[in-house]
Amino acid sequence: MQKADRSVWELRRIWLVGFLLLPFLLLAGGWLGFNHAREQALQQADERLTLYASSFEGAINRYDYLPWLIAQTPDVRRLLDQRAPELIERVNEFLLETRNTSLADEVYLMDAEGLTLVSSNFRTAESFVGNNYRFRPYFTDAIRTGRGEFFAIGTTTGLPGYFLSQEVFSLNDQQRGVAVVKVDLEPLQADWQSAAEKVFVSDTNHIIVLSSHPEWKYRYLEPLTDQQLDDLERNRQFDGITLSPLGSHNDAALLHMPVSDTESERFLNRSLELSRPGWRIHYLVPLEPLYRFAALTTGVVLILYILCLTAVLWMRERSRRAHAALQAEQRLRNLNDTLEDQVIERTAELEKRTSELQRIQRELVQSEKLAALGIMAAGLSHELNQPLTAVRTYAASGRKLLARGLIDQVDTALDKIMTLTSRMSDITSQLKVFVRQAPIQKQPVDWAARIDFVLDMLEHRITQQQVRIDTKIPAQALIRGDDARIEQILVNLIGNALDAVAQQSEPQVTIRLSDQNHGWCLQVEDNGPGFAKEQIKHLFEPFYSTKNVGQGMGLGLFICYGLVQDLGGNIRAEIPDEGGARFVVWLPGSDEKATAA
Repeated sequence: MQKADRSVWELRRIWLVGFLLLPFLLLAGGWLGFNHAREQALQQADERLTLYASSFEGAINRYDYLPWLIAQTPDVRRLLDQRAPELIERVNEFLLETRNTSLADEVYLMDAEGLTLVSSNFRTAESFVGNNYRFRPYFTDAIRTGRGEFFAIGTTTGLPGYFLSQEVFSLNDQQRGVAVVKVDLEPLQADWQSAAEKVFVSDTNHIIVLSSHPEWKYRYLEPLTDQQLDDLERNRQFDGITLSPLGSHNDAALLHMPVSDTESERFLNRSLELSRPGWRIHYLVPLEPLYRFAALTTGVVLILYILCLTAVLWMRERSRRAHAALQAEQRLRNLNDTLEDQVIERTAELEKRTSELQRIQRELVQSEKLAALGIMAAGLSHELNQPLTAVRTYAASGRKLLARGLIDQVDTALDKIMTLTSRMSDITSQLKVFVRQAPIQKQPVDWAARIDFVLDMLEHRITQQQVRIDTKIPAQALIRGDDARIEQILVNLIGNALDAVAQQSEPQVTIRLSDQNHGWCLQVEDNGPGFAKEQIKHLFEPFYSTKNVGQGMGLGLFICYGLVQDLGGNIRAEIPDEGGARFVVWLPGSDEKATAA
């Protein structure tokens, strides 16, 4: 008793220590998983950031030479001294050709007072000619230092762009002007959007000027001072745009940004300084995937911990059982002298029983094999019976048509024979359809067309029995299945109906197909003798038949039931009020277009 109490206490102590350690292990696993995912994400972010920065710098640097080149053009320099109309026209054409060749957005020339003299868009309604842009920093910087650059929204066109400027001297160095090239950065921004990543560029005032997320443009990350607001109003950098704050953050490395009108998300902010003073490009790493990875790591730690704890308990239990086994063995050795004869006798009896049990087991296995083989052979014989009958019918018809010289109709009969033999080949090569273990290749199938095909296959038998077939079938009824299974179901149901009306004076079989519950419902009804209510629950059992002995094996409805279940439908039997029998099959419909069968 004391040993049992001690064992229980040791077990409780192991569980207690395990539960005390578990929270610390989970926290450590989550923390390590989060940091690993974070380092991987930041490494990828730095690589992408370098790529995006290179593309941004390249988009602007490719036009760095252009303002200087325009400033060296003789006609441009001459225009600052003399404003002759023919010279103005010639320089306008030159700037237009330069814009088209370089793919710049616009190119224009201003005098020393900021008045635009010529422009590449001189022919458009939004021409810069005659407008004064001396308030722009790119103009004042070019007059003061010789070069200038500035991002702004055009006051004339309302379109954003990056402006590069170069001071221009007249031929006699008495007059000065400024040549300006406007670069459109929207295509670069479109490339960022197509990459489906969170990338944006902020200027010296922390205002986003380019972004892969359109709703973030022209919004600031840091509060603007009065001085900054005065400068923006004076140089009209964002003319016509109302600036508003974007997101929130406790430090520069973590941003809380809106991703839709109602949702926001937290991101790790990686940024890189650009060659433009004060400009930075930012790449945002979403935190949600990092949290998911940390949760996954925690789950893995929990599973490993449970496995380890289970292993410890198992080893302890194994040791306990080994110790108990040794004690039991010792007791058995003590009793061996007095019980040896009994052990030998019982051992011999056990061996005899074991041998008999193995023999019975082998007989049972052999019986099961023979039973399974009999079921498959019976099913295969049943499935091939109808196509073979139809093949004989078409062959006899073909012989008569050949005797009459109706070659075209003989070819039709041969086509049908080939179709039926192909179907028999499918049946024999896919015995797994019978046991309902083969994967179903579900595709759109026209149930109405399959009914016509089966009726055509059974035409000789219908004519021979003089059965009236009453059909109400739509032009097309698309379901999901395959031709072989649908035709097997139809052949079994219609064949059973023809068997049922064989002895009737006015045999009739009614086939109706209607749209029902997002699928199609088939009703096959006959005016035969029908069956009793207590027989309905046995109709779909294997080897159960209401026919006379020798007229059927009782597998048709059993096969139909399995095929319908495989196709995701249901089948039931009913007794109509007017007598006879009715079988109802429902299969789910398909919205796809059926392939030609």
